[in-house]
Amino acid sequence: MSFLTVNGARLAYRTSGNGPALLAPECNYTWTPDFEALMGRHFTLVVASPRDFGASTRTGAPYDSNLWASDMLSVMRHLGHETFSVFGYSFTGAFGPWLALKLRNHAAIKAVASGGFPLLGDYGITSRDVDEQMADFEKDEWLWVELNKRFDLRAGASFYRDLSSLRPDVLVDQSPCPLYCFWGDRDVDAVETVMSHADLAEGLTRRGVTWKQYPGLDHEALNADLAVAWPDVEKWLLSQTGNSQLPMPAGQ
Repeated sequence: MSFLTVNGARLAYRTSGNGPALLAPECNYTWTPDFEALMGRHFTLVVASPRDFGASTRTGAPYDSNLWASDMLSVMRHLGHETFSVFGYSFTGAFGPWLALKLRNHAAIKAVASGGFPLLGDYGITSRDVDEQMADFEKDEWLWVELNKRFDLRAGASFYRDLSSLRPDVLVDQSPCPLYCFWGDRDVDAVETVMSHADLAEGLTRRGVTWKQYPGLDHEALNADLAVAWPDVEKWLLSQTGNSQLPMPAGQ
């Protein structure tokens, strides 16, 4: 693990692999070593945490989401990556497209692969669901302490509230870069909380977004076995960087 000090915060990051730059933000979950090895087969992988998340400095409230975005850009530029792609799942599946919007004036992000998050619809639905979960967590002192070891829970809720201030569908409709979306067809925790699988698929298709569903998997099952989805994600990401030697995934 390495650290970069930016605006009073120590930002944790690590790198591996070789190839086009790929940022995999580490916020509420840690990528497994095996999955990082997969991501690093054809990419220079950067796993980095903005302040308030992972092993980075916990600055606490008031939270400034602009700093989370600039933190990620600072790490990538520090490592010499003027442009890069982003991969994420669940929380980071939302964080990636949001980051592309935040950094659109820098023309830094070339493509985003987002899993386990409905990129279309009213983002306030997810934010309200997270706030309800937070209220439950606070009732369990042991769980609250344990979860806060991974990230500042209130920072996570603040991120979703920031997301909810955006107009519905804007993560797709105003994306400054190509998007790829994937999820399990039994995902009721993240996707169907907002809209049906069919509506999400139809909306993405209508907008020309490549997507793929994985049968028999709910939100946590796919999160636990992202290697199932990675070959298709990898092919798509490589196609966006000009490395199209691998066949494209069968998607829509």
